[in-house]
Amino acid sequence: MILRCFVLPLSIFLSMYCSVLATRLTNSPTISFIELAPLLLYVGLLAITTSVLYYSRFNGNLSVVSVAMILCGIGMVLQLRVGTLHIGISISQLVYPISIFVLLATYLIGRHGRISRLEPYWVLFMVLALLSICFVMIFGRKYRGAVYLPGNINPVEIVKPLLVVSIATILAGHSALLKRGFLGVPLPPLNIIWTLVIVWSPAMALLILQGDMGMFALLNAVLIVMLYGATRRILYLVGGLAVIIVLGGLLMPLTTRGAARMAAWQDPFSVATGLGWQQLQGLVALYSGGLLGSGIGAGTPTVVPIVESDFVYIVLGEELGFIGCICVVLLYIAFVAAGMKVAENAQGKTYEESVYQRTVATGLTACIAIQSLLNIGGVTTAIPLTGIPLPLLSHGGSSLIATMLMVGILLAISDYTPLPKTAKKKKPQAKRAPSKRKVSRPKSEKMHDKPFGGEPNVLGADSTPKKRSSSSSKKGSH
Repeated sequence: MILRCFVLPLSIFLSMYCSVLATRLTNSPTISFIELAPLLLYVGLLAITTSVLYYSRFNGNLSVVSVAMILCGIGMVLQLRVGTLHIGISISQLVYPISIFVLLATYLIGRHGRISRLEPYWVLFMVLALLSICFVMIFGRKYRGAVYLPGNINPVEIVKPLLVVSIATILAGHSALLKRGFLGVPLPPLNIIWTLVIVWSPAMALLILQGDMGMFALLNAVLIVMLYGATRRILYLVGGLAVIIVLGGLLMPLTTRGAARMAAWQDPFSVATGLGWQQLQGLVALYSGGLLGSGIGAGTPTVVPIVESDFVYIVLGEELGFIGCICVVLLYIAFVAAGMKVAENAQGKTYEESVYQRTVATGLTACIAIQSLLNIGGVTTAIPLTGIPLPLLSHGGSSLIATMLMVGILLAISDYTPLPKTAKKKKPQAKRAPSKRKVSRPKSEKMHDKPFGGEPNVLGADSTPKKRSSSSSKKGSH
């Protein structure tokens, strides 16, 4: 069964990569061996992943890693099309081995229920998340509406798993209190509410100061889904999402970038020379693909600005058409379904550990699901643009590594196989001395001791050799 996570992703990647090579053959009659570097890289990463899962006796949800590797392969081909991943050997290809290493290391360290050991360190994870945001605000520079460190590194991406792991401790530890209510309406104690507000507010305030409204909306939506995962109260989900939509509509116009995105969403032609140009070019490329698309390698996706990051979904629409877009959406749905199944089947040594792992799995799955929804919704003008990359498909090493980290945690939670208990060595017991007390046997039993069925012994009454006396033994020794 583990071979499934190798064969299916490889077949999809091969079909798309061969289409790109076939398009290149129309321009150049030969293909050098170096141009096969992305193919060899992907095959090697698949083989390593499959081997580690096989030899570690993986007993979790294979759909999580299989769908993740399929999306990662599609992302490699799309980045190859837009020019960020070169056909030969390049530095940009190093991010994929690093991300796979992070996935496998996280899985191996956190499996067998060891992911619950993160629970006592939630304060440390919260502090690291705050420091990451502050570090970017102080030393980063603005580029295309976002803040990056030199080399276009965005450490804010790591904030997502850090906040999920840390806030899960509070939600899981107070799940019984959060379930309290009246007539189905949750009414948790005020001290629990204030604890959540005090812990959650600093990170959200820093994101607002940074102007990252996309990350702000994403993390708050994830918090609401985690509340539902810890309590199973549907009103948390419905009411919380309604509050987020209202707050997002009120706060987004307050920032310069947010106001421009709202204007481009409402009427892209009014800002056709600004942010609306990207929106309009994306819609033209998306609609030009039609039902089946122009084919991988036959489109012109580079006409759209920033197509490699926020608008990578446009490449799918132009070259694979509506069918290709729907297939990718179905892959994300399959991943979310697998992640929710992991959360549902989460186990631990105690009930508290089970709730903690379930809450973490719910939060990580919701993070990838909502991120995909925000990106695809913004590109298709269903909602305003948020600047959120598409998981596993968009260009960006920080986003890919953070996503693979979350996938590794999901694999670790799904593979709950308790470690075998080492048998305790029994202390050697002293042998009992044979009892000197004679036991009398019945007469019938004595008769059976005689040879030939009770016949008299021809050798005498006692045929057992007598023990030599000490004197005779001494003489024999001479």
